[in-house]
Amino acid sequence: MTDDSHTFFDTDMQLFRISADPPVRQAAQTEFDGNHPTAISAFSLVEFKATYIQDLILLHKKISTSDSFEIAGSKVVNTGGRKAFLMFGLLIKSLGGAEYAINPWAEARNEILTHINAQLALAWEGILTSIDRIFDDFKCTRASEEPDDNGTKWSASICRCRNENTKCIIVEFMKNHGPDLQKLITHLSSITREETTPELVRIASVVKKSLQTGQFPWKDNVCRGVGDLLIALQCKVGKKIISSNHKEHLQLSKPLNYIFQQFPYTAIRSK
Repeated sequence: MTDDSHTFFDTDMQLFRISADPPVRQAAQTEFDGNHPTAISAFSLVEFKATYIQDLILLHKKISTSDSFEIAGSKVVNTGGRKAFLMFGLLIKSLGGAEYAINPWAEARNEILTHINAQLALAWEGILTSIDRIFDDFKCTRASEEPDDNGTKWSASICRCRNENTKCIIVEFMKNHGPDLQKLITHLSSITREETTPELVRIASVVKKSLQTGQFPWKDNVCRGVGDLLIALQCKVGKKIISSNHKEHLQLSKPLNYIFQQFPYTAIRSK
């Protein structure tokens, strides 16, 4: 399949589009507005669910089980790593600015939880309707599984892929890209340690195994560990891809022969 009219957006661009940082949010929206028709890989739905949606659910839990704003803030910070950073941004966004009254806490907590519930209800539909087309050449089962609200709480689990719960055609998709994957291995074998990243190392390992066995090792969480590769192969049918993942796409785009446009996130964000 070829469709060189669509501009692909990596998963990070959807996150920047709803960022709590105004300059980043505005710059991301400008890219979406100026690059129609827009597209994403279906695998971005999996990644979006594993980041923004799951972080909203976790934030909801931390807020609902906190007896004060200070405790809620501590729980967010103590999560650690990238999740803490993302949840802190979501919390700031839900507060609506520095003038938000956090006391009495019971009232403030209810308002924050109401806001988070609304965001959960809108976020999934938002990503589905915010772009012109979703490309799913490997028919990802996990991408079709929507977040669920049972009336009491939200869930957005991502199953480990097994024969009994997966009907994708990722093995066939990868076989069709055999020559591309061989070029990729040759290229990744030639780059320096400074040019590589943990994900590029994982990609090289998975691709080598695929070429050796003739079968992409899709079971469990393999795809989530090499998401940039799946998105890169999918975006080859389009015009270009826009992403802040500079180190990965710079190396992937050369052998896979697609156009990569960097979104300069660090230069745009508030100082």
